[in-house]
Amino acid sequence: MKVDVHAHCYPGPYVEELKKCGFGDRGAARTKLPQWTTLDERLERMDAHGIDVQILGVSYPNVYFPDPELSRNLAQMTNDFIADVCKKYPDRFLGLASIPLNHMPYAIDELNRAIDDLGMDGVLLGSNVNKRSIGERRFLPFFDEINKRQIPLVLHPMTPPEEESTPEEFISLGIPNSVGFVYETTKVMVQMAFRGTFEEYPNLTFVLPHAGGTIPFVYPRWDIQHATRPESHPLRRLPHPPSHYLRRHYYDTALSYYPSSLRCTLDFVGAGHVLLGTDDPFSGDDRIRDTIQGIEDYGFSEEEKDKIYYKNAAKVFPALEAKKNQ
Repeated sequence: MKVDVHAHCYPGPYVEELKKCGFGDRGAARTKLPQWTTLDERLERMDAHGIDVQILGVSYPNVYFPDPELSRNLAQMTNDFIADVCKKYPDRFLGLASIPLNHMPYAIDELNRAIDDLGMDGVLLGSNVNKRSIGERRFLPFFDEINKRQIPLVLHPMTPPEEESTPEEFISLGIPNSVGFVYETTKVMVQMAFRGTFEEYPNLTFVLPHAGGTIPFVYPRWDIQHATRPESHPLRRLPHPPSHYLRRHYYDTALSYYPSSLRCTLDFVGAGHVLLGTDDPFSGDDRIRDTIQGIEDYGFSEEEKDKIYYKNAAKVFPALEAKKNQ
């Protein structure tokens, strides 16, 4: 059984609403948002690659806009759409809720509606909300609720705030997408680890895209900082080094299926915290095929591949176990 934890769904009404409010239909790095076409089209592609289940969510620009009412309406629109897809094909899809995090009362209300009324399976969060990192204290009431209810979280990078000062030449070359995205994921997870969010909320667990950005490669620097700062330094208040908290999370293979990327990730968290992710439909058939082939060719045992393809995801999303038995 293969479960793809990194698959996008952009409902047609959502894309049309973005156009109406002046955003257009371009996502990060000015790529066109791949509007959802039909269930048959998605199922056909999944079947062609042997993918049994996809976990669907909206990524950039998510529902983060300055107008709280617009954000709430977009969240309700996308959540209703994805929940309906999951109800029509309960054995093929799980759904991730979009949350209007720019207005905390709306955020909590929509979280409850999505999980309790729509039966969605988790939440997809962008790394920043209108350029404010989700690692900031203002978002702690939301994470407190997530922690209490042990709701799965999937992170996706947003356009870095620094892009405003990036020269047009580099934007047109795709530097924010190629470099900024991986550092957005890295940055927000380090912020939350360093400031003690993961110590305070032990049930807060993320699925991290693109093998966690640069976390598996850079984390030793952070442990060194923890060990060498004076006792009075805020970082020393943590009872464990940052790597302790970052190993809690799960790391997907989207755009990170090459041997060098897999090797770093496996050295850091082991096969028990790696998940299949394809970035469908941004990735296209070629990269979906290459992602799976990269896992097949790496040298994993059958037991390790079973973890990466299904068993690890079932730990994060308990509904998958029921689907396997259907």
